[in-house]
Amino acid sequence: MKLIKILMGAFVCFFMGIVALIPIIINDSLPNTMIVNDSIARLEKDGIVSTKYFPDTTTTTTTSNFSRGVLKVKYLGITIKSIDIYKVENDEIYACGKTIGVALQSKGVVVIGQNPIITEQGKVLNCSNINVGDILCEIEGEYIENADSIIRILNESQYRGKELVAKCKRNGEVYYTTIKPKLDKESGDYKLGLWVRDDASGIGTMTYVKSDTLEFGALGHPISDMDTGAILDVFDGQIYKCSVLSIVKGTRGRAGEMKGIFVQSQNALGKVQKNTNFGIFGTVNSDVLQYCKKVKIGGRQTVKAGKATILCSLDGKNVEEFDIEIIKTSFKGKKSNKSLVFKVTDKDLIERTGGIVQGMSGSPIIQNGRLIGAVTHVFLNDSTKGFGVYLDLMLEN
Repeated sequence: MKLIKILMGAFVCFFMGIVALIPIIINDSLPNTMIVNDSIARLEKDGIVSTKYFPDTTTTTTTSNFSRGVLKVKYLGITIKSIDIYKVENDEIYACGKTIGVALQSKGVVVIGQNPIITEQGKVLNCSNINVGDILCEIEGEYIENADSIIRILNESQYRGKELVAKCKRNGEVYYTTIKPKLDKESGDYKLGLWVRDDASGIGTMTYVKSDTLEFGALGHPISDMDTGAILDVFDGQIYKCSVLSIVKGTRGRAGEMKGIFVQSQNALGKVQKNTNFGIFGTVNSDVLQYCKKVKIGGRQTVKAGKATILCSLDGKNVEEFDIEIIKTSFKGKKSNKSLVFKVTDKDLIERTGGIVQGMSGSPIIQNGRLIGAVTHVFLNDSTKGFGVYLDLMLEN
């Protein structure tokens, strides 16, 4: 009898442990945000969610493209998670694949190194606690545009030779610090002894254009300073038509590269307004639509392992479609521009590029007639494999 009671107690404890563990598993396996094209009741499709703990109700407020609401995830009558729901009002978007040139001017300047100042007392290496990779935004409330503006402000009569307050950013966080400019005996100017950069340029691929607003998304990852890795905060930016000159195939341990050229004063296609972890965003001219095709909107809720295609322009002119296979997806809440893993299966693309190369970032990923994301990174040890970001993470920006 005692043995039966012990076994019954163990079973009850085991059962209660499973009951307690299920909400944790559910919470960890579901995203914080979802884009839906159908009614909430159909979220159980493909086993991503279950109507057992999803009610078919949302509270919505309408914006220009989405109805936004919150879906309460319930288990045994208790809310265990809230998911931001974006229900697409316009279920179509233009998938692009056009190679573009990008030129950005940052808000503030990125510190890329130190430059010694030769003073009457000798060499001075550090006039502040500003680090390489920090962004210098303002000095005494005056906006910093470039290296020349730093010299100008430091040598204004009211500031010359004084300790000043600077506004900076480090890892995206704003901080204030004091700077102590020193007099350079050769030029007669007060200086900080910092090397800085105020712009960046390169090539990539446009992912999508919204049909009603002509807003675009591209790259799927941020544009960062090449020396420090700091993400540039955009003050001004343009995208341009780009000619691809050659493609260098990737080798083990080294990514391949699409080499292109564009002229910043000519053939502008649009304006860049944001540079984020999930790409660059702005507006384009209607001329861009000639390179695009209209498809349905997808995202993480429609992605599954299996066949898909990417769009890209290997010559800078013609957008082509190539076969890939999605081999891994993640629906966890953490937002990442490495949301899925895919492998290039198209023999023509492998022959021409070796797989994924730099410059293909932003190439649209299409599955079952829906734009579900964009190419973001290549595996260094296997150029036929790469990462992609879900479309909904780009659309949120």
